[in-house]
Amino acid sequence: MKIFVLNLERAVERRALMQRRLAELGLEAEFLPAVEGARIDRRCLPAGSEPRLTPGELGCYLSHQRCWEIVVKRELPHAVLLEDDVVLSPELPRVLEEIAGLDLPYDLVRLSSLGPVRGIPVASLKEGRQLILPNKNPSGTQGYLVSQEGARRLLARLVVPKRPIDDELDLYWKHGLCIPVVSPCVVEEDQALTSMIGVRSDCSHRRNLARHLGRVIEAKRRKLAVFLLARRLRQATH
Repeated sequence: MKIFVLNLERAVERRALMQRRLAELGLEAEFLPAVEGARIDRRCLPAGSEPRLTPGELGCYLSHQRCWEIVVKRELPHAVLLEDDVVLSPELPRVLEEIAGLDLPYDLVRLSSLGPVRGIPVASLKEGRQLILPNKNPSGTQGYLVSQEGARRLLARLVVPKRPIDDELDLYWKHGLCIPVVSPCVVEEDQALTSMIGVRSDCSHRRNLARHLGRVIEAKRRKLAVFLLARRLRQATH
């Protein structure tokens, strides 16, 4: 299975660290140059792009888009994308094989989460792991598995950078995407490292409050949409 790692070209030590961590699991990866948001001419962005995205958030968004484009262009059936500030579970190779063997029409499977995963289980894996359609935002893009069809859908539906990319993936139910999460996760953020690709903005209280209120308002819609999607998935796999 093809594995990509997003890495700023100047982050040589990060690249070496990830190469060692992958090698310990018998894995190899292709390193993709991450986009430096500070170097982007925002006048060239699609109309409707959010001007308040930080350079880090914008660079992260465009970096993930670039990866999806490569998956589509190379006609890869599926691929793994990792950021360069992660710790990998020894179970990662086995879990990837299990997911690839499932008869589950996913677009993207998140291998990481920044918080507890709560939602509706749609598939069982070995060692007590599950694939869960979250009805609470897992957040984070530290690692995921994307399908060919999923990459095409993501490129078609997430054209304009309106939010940080992990916020967009949290809204999978609104975008008509199937994005379950592996729980317990097999990719975790390395707390000893700070992300160089997608640093979050130091939002004002007003912006944080607005985002929180928006999520509260949509919570009931999300739960219903997730329930209906989970039911369709169960029907498709039985």
